[in-house]
Amino acid sequence: MSVLMQPESPAHATGVQGSDPLVPPLEDLGSLAGGQGYFSSGPWLSADAAEVLLDSASRASARFGRTAALRRPDIAHEFTSWGFTNPRGSYTADTEFFRHAVRAAQTRARIDGWYLGKRTSLRLWIGGRWTAVVAGTSAGALLHGYESGNRGTMVQLDVAGVDDAASVMAAWSGLAPAWSVAGTAGTIDTINRSLFERRLQDARVPAPANAEGPLLRLWREPWFVWLASIGRGRFRRGFINAGTAGHFLFGVNNDGDVQLAQQSSSLLWHTLRDAVEDARFQERHY
Repeated sequence: MSVLMQPESPAHATGVQGSDPLVPPLEDLGSLAGGQGYFSSGPWLSADAAEVLLDSASRASARFGRTAALRRPDIAHEFTSWGFTNPRGSYTADTEFFRHAVRAAQTRARIDGWYLGKRTSLRLWIGGRWTAVVAGTSAGALLHGYESGNRGTMVQLDVAGVDDAASVMAAWSGLAPAWSVAGTAGTIDTINRSLFERRLQDARVPAPANAEGPLLRLWREPWFVWLASIGRGRFRRGFINAGTAGHFLFGVNNDGDVQLAQQSSSLLWHTLRDAVEDARFQERHY
């Protein structure tokens, strides 16, 4: 993720490529963004089987068990077929490693994501050394028209280092270099709030009549909307991944207006990393 640390916008950037004839065209960062998606070599399971495996992490038994197999033969078959258990029903070494990472977690993190009505999620169990990962379809995959399994019913498991937790979150949510301009992108008042809410589901919804600058640029890009929760309620924020327009923090103020603020990729990366570290040291045992 080191590319996320690179400066993103020159002091003279207007935020819209080619909008000022006196400013040289901004470099197209699409190729960099396209090569930075979420990649894992971990095994796949159905969402139901993954829940059973996660639940088993709280128990000392190293076997799926004959009773459990009789009750859920579909999951028993899935575990055996994909190498999570051996023919005797005992969990394999890799599976035990994953279960240990879940069991040893000090805190948790979760991202819930939406793209044009399609829902997905990323869950992390973060410990002193390891991070257990259960990943649904990533932002990059959804934006390219792919889903994990039939309508996103498959999840991918992995174990990463504890220092990689924020990197996993950043990659999965599609954080990448973008020409972002720090500051407020605009406020969508209560009159136009319904447009914003409809735009979350349908890219064809027109922008508010008074939209201009960063807000108009945001509106024209594809949106992957994600809500990050890190620790026990200590960190909870919503973002819009707007492709080449970058990321936007969004929320609702006391008047019911939607407020949007552009976030540079480097700033958002540091925000995730700091939130993870804070949760780890504040919550030794989840």
